[in-house]
Amino acid sequence: MKLTRLAVLATMALAGCSGAPVGEEETVGEVELNLLGFAPSGNQYRLRDATVMVQGPDSTLFFNTEDDPNRFSLSASVTAGSYFTWLQEGWRLERLNGGAPQTVEAELLSPNPTYFDVFPQQTTPVVLRFRAGGDDVSLNQGSFEIFIDVEEGPAESTLCRDDSECGPGQTCCLAGFLGTCTSLEAGEACPLPDLTVSADVAQSSLYINRQYFPADSCAIAESCIDAPGERRLLNFSTQTPNIGEADMVLGNPLDVQDFEFSSCHGHYHFEGYARYELVDLVGNVVATGHKQAFCLLDSSPVGIPGSPSTPRYHCEFQGIQRGWSDVYGAGLDCQWVDITDVPSGDYALRIMINPDQTLPESDYSNNIIEVPVFIPDDGSTGGPTGPLSPCPPGTSGAGRDCGWSIAAGAQSLACEPGAPVTVGCGCATGGACAGDPMIRVCEGAEGCTLSTSLADEDDTCGRCPETMFICPPSGSYTVLVAPYSTFSAATCEVAVAP
Repeated sequence: MKLTRLAVLATMALAGCSGAPVGEEETVGEVELNLLGFAPSGNQYRLRDATVMVQGPDSTLFFNTEDDPNRFSLSASVTAGSYFTWLQEGWRLERLNGGAPQTVEAELLSPNPTYFDVFPQQTTPVVLRFRAGGDDVSLNQGSFEIFIDVEEGPAESTLCRDDSECGPGQTCCLAGFLGTCTSLEAGEACPLPDLTVSADVAQSSLYINRQYFPADSCAIAESCIDAPGERRLLNFSTQTPNIGEADMVLGNPLDVQDFEFSSCHGHYHFEGYARYELVDLVGNVVATGHKQAFCLLDSSPVGIPGSPSTPRYHCEFQGIQRGWSDVYGAGLDCQWVDITDVPSGDYALRIMINPDQTLPESDYSNNIIEVPVFIPDDGSTGGPTGPLSPCPPGTSGAGRDCGWSIAAGAQSLACEPGAPVTVGCGCATGGACAGDPMIRVCEGAEGCTLSTSLADEDDTCGRCPETMFICPPSGSYTVLVAPYSTFSAATCEVAVAP
């Protein structure tokens, strides 16, 4: 059975911007979307009729492939921070065979939206994957010097779980959950990966954040927080470079039994990849966390000479190439330590990769780092006084009762008591949104808490919320809006479905 999936890869790369003004060099990058590539069959493909939204900490970009149909790539400057992409409906893949272009049946394999972090002066490849027949194409970065490469997965016969799956005289050199059938010379050992952890990335990405979790949150089901309600979190990014002599090969979660299915999130996890601990100055563990490794892939190269220049592994066939790193951004679910009950003071964040040595490596001694952390007093002054009052610094999450505002033109709207009403800022209502907004519907003309609201909604179509509610007996309602995270901007132009 072939263990790879055939896919068309459209790669967006975020690279350092060489022309940044003095003082901005460390925080500005460039996002590039390449649109063209070749398959091993000789077929050429192009992404058409596509609108790709790129949402960052302070801006929303929209790339439209048809703004200039003769362009082969699109680019724009961005600031470092947490991002996600959203491929809007209506895209198509076009095959160019030297004759008339032909639209082909294609399937989007990537998560939509796809989340990632942009780090200063680092390249962050973000891969949109499609399946189109048997063709496998990479559309790689390069708007000024277009470089198109084809990256093929391991041949069917080379992947193995043990020596019985290899030919005579070959050894299954395990380098993860899977290995490669290799002919070794006498006395020669199998090459192995070597996972490490970036202390610089962890240190530079630290922030303290408040987030509200309902009782049915996946974060509770998967033990990422200690209790429902508002929690205080220490968020951070985890970058794990592979500096060894072999790729770390994990494989397709559907085919490899080492992955565990999460019924809450609806995808597979590798539970034992990372462990997080907050320790005090004498080494006592005061809080813990763990990485929900639902997708280990080639996120960013780490500059090892001779290592591959293009990404190879992705969510459908996971792994980390030698000379590449997986990056889990600080904004992802469970990428934190719950510090709700931790007193203020000096601590260290301990990040342990492959802590149980489940994955084979050439060196386990470099799998642990510690970075200093100061936990300030939470600044509590009795809490917010109502849903329209400001939130404490860093508060985020759905269901909170602070940081809301009344949407423009959406106060004291009239409706027929008992009739269903649909409101939103996008989707079927015809409104518009940017960033990651939330909406809440209240009876009457004032703001309301979650417990008294008629409806409360975060994401419906992409990041745009829409909700249906029953018109109250008063025949009047008001719509509140708020960004999911109070440290990120969001807009929500509310409309009512006809």
